[in-house]
Amino acid sequence: IAQLIAEFKLQTHEPVTAAEFKQKYGDNPLDVIIEDRGPQITFEFINGHDLTPEQEAAIEVSVPQTHGALDLRIPILERADVLLQAADIPVTPRLAGVWALDFALKGVSKTQSVKRILADEACLSALGLSTQALQDPATVEIWGDKFDQFRGGTDRHIQEAVDPAVRAIDFRAEDPAGFLEGYNTVIWDGQHHLHEGLLEYLQSRH
Repeated sequence: IAQLIAEFKLQTHEPVTAAEFKQKYGDNPLDVIIEDRGPQITFEFINGHDLTPEQEAAIEVSVPQTHGALDLRIPILERADVLLQAADIPVTPRLAGVWALDFALKGVSKTQSVKRILADEACLSALGLSTQALQDPATVEIWGDKFDQFRGGTDRHIQEAVDPAVRAIDFRAEDPAGFLEGYNTVIWDGQHHLHEGLLEYLQSRH
């Protein structure tokens, strides 16, 4: 991590909201948030996930266009992968959310976590569920805001742990072309999105 920070000349900061970050540090793509979450370390490229050609030229880093965006995370991810494999470190770099780059223990994902919970009778009992009830796809519903499999959609990994018929509600206005084929993913059509959209949805159920 320290080597990546030095090679790409990143300026790291403590976690704050995106609005606070922009107010404090402006729009320099090399200013990033870094957070050690224990099982993973996360970089947040609030200004670096969708660069303009002018921004790319200013930071002197060659950034390939990926799915229509100049995403600074891509060259850093590729370099990290080389370093981690060379040192035989069991950590996987991967895109997450809108602007995050996660360094997580290899083999650990939301898919494996959800599968483990759904196979554990004690966990299910604590949630008021049973393996019998889970035979019906309508028993479970997935809520998230990042299902685009091409732009770091980690919530779609939850879908991979359950029956494809289980409904997943995306509270971000994403392009359905990026969703997992064959899975029941719908975009929330309310007035609000993200956490406010989820609240709106929950209130509508009463």
